[in-house]
Amino acid sequence: MFNVEGYYQKAKSGDRVDNAEALDYIKSFRQVVCWGGSYLGNAVGKYLQSNGVHITNYWDLRADTIKEVQGVECRQPFSTEDKENTLVIFCIGNNVIRGLLLKELRDKGYKNVLRGDYLYMAAICPFDKSTGIESSQCQGTMCCRSVFCDRLSNIVKSRKPVEDPLHMFSITVIVNQRCSLHCKCCTSYMNEYPVEERKDIPLERIEKDIDLFFDAMDSVGTVTVMGGEPFMHPDIAKIIQKLLTKQNFGIVSIATSGTFPIKDEQLEGLDDPRVNVSFSNYEHAIAPGQVELMYKNIEKIKAKGISYTVGVTIPEWSVPSTLYDLGDSEETMTKKKARCIQPPRCMQIKNGKLHPCDFATALYSLHLGEYETDYIDLDQAVSDEERKEQIRAFVDQPYYRVCGHCAGMQGLTSKAAEQGYMDFKKPIEIS
Repeated sequence: MFNVEGYYQKAKSGDRVDNAEALDYIKSFRQVVCWGGSYLGNAVGKYLQSNGVHITNYWDLRADTIKEVQGVECRQPFSTEDKENTLVIFCIGNNVIRGLLLKELRDKGYKNVLRGDYLYMAAICPFDKSTGIESSQCQGTMCCRSVFCDRLSNIVKSRKPVEDPLHMFSITVIVNQRCSLHCKCCTSYMNEYPVEERKDIPLERIEKDIDLFFDAMDSVGTVTVMGGEPFMHPDIAKIIQKLLTKQNFGIVSIATSGTFPIKDEQLEGLDDPRVNVSFSNYEHAIAPGQVELMYKNIEKIKAKGISYTVGVTIPEWSVPSTLYDLGDSEETMTKKKARCIQPPRCMQIKNGKLHPCDFATALYSLHLGEYETDYIDLDQAVSDEERKEQIRAFVDQPYYRVCGHCAGMQGLTSKAAEQGYMDFKKPIEIS
C-alpha cells in the first residue's frame, strides 16, 4: 500500500525522490482528476502524461472559459462520479483557501486525494540539497508557492548543519501600514487604520530589525516584504538591499498589488537572483486605471531584468477572523495554537517587534490586543544568543493571548479582492 504521508515527507525533505511507486499508485485508479488548471496543474499534468498517466478530467471553477488543460477536458469541481475509484490530484497552490477546499473534498466524499504541490516538489522541482535555489524558478514559474514550500525551507536549513538550529520556515517584514487598495477582506485589516496611522515604518528602524532578527537566526526559508503596499515606501530598494546582506535565507518576495506608481530608484539592486516581485492579480476587482497601472509597473520590472510573477486571478477569498475578544479559556487557546498552521510559518517583524502571525500583528498595531506575551521586543536582548533563545521560547509558547481573539477563517466569499469596508471588530454575516 502506497504511503501518501511518507511520500509527502520525502518530497519536503530536500533530497532527491524516487517517484516510481507514486506513479504506480496514481495509475492504479480508474479515474485521475487534476483540480486546478493554472500553472501548478499544467506542470503536474504535463509530468503525469509524459510518464504514462491518463488524466480523465481537470476541474476548475473557470471551466466554461478554460475548456481544456494539456488537451484534457476541463469541468466544474465535484462533477466526477465513481468517487471510490477516483484519485483527485489537488493542484491549487493558494494557501489561504487550500484548507477549506480540501475539507470540501472530504465532505463531498472524495477520499482519495494526492497533493499536487508535494508531487511537484518530489518529481519536478530541479533543486535539492546539493544545488542552489533561484527566485526565477521558485517564484518565477508560478508553479511553486515558495513562501509555503517545505522543500525550499529544508534545502536552506541544510546549508548550516548545527545540532539544534533555530530555523524559521518563513518571515514577513512589514514596511508600512498604508495601501493603495481597500480590499474588504484584507487579512492585514488595512481598512481599520485611522488616517493618522497610515504611515511608513522608518528605514532606520527596519534596517535595525533586519540585523537584530537575522543575526539571531541560523536560517530562514523565505522572506516576504509587504505592507500595506510596499512600493508606497520610498526606501523599499534600500530595505531589500539591506536584506540581501544576510546570507542565511533563501529568497525574498516583495508582495505588491502593482496599483501604486513604481519609481526607477525603487528598483535599484532588485535584479538579484534571490529577489522576486510578486504581483497579486486583482484586475477583476479594481478600477480600469489601476489595472492599466499594474501592467505598466509589470513592464517596468520586466525591463529592469528583475524576476517577477503575476498572480492567478482567483474567484474566491477567505473571509478573515473578526478582531474582538472571544473570551476563550487557556485550554481552548492552547488547542487553537496546536492546530494552527501559521506560527512559526507566518511570523512577522514590524516596527521593532516580532509577532506570531498577521492577525497578531494587526491586533497589536490597531491597539486591540497589546499583550506583552504576544510579541518579542527585538531591542530587549543584549546579545544575538539571548535573542535567539527568546525567539525559540516564543515559538514554543503553548498559546498566544491573541488566539483568544482568532475565530479562524470565516468561510469563503465569491467576491475576491472586493473593494469596500467590512467592520471586523464586531460579528459579521457572510453573504
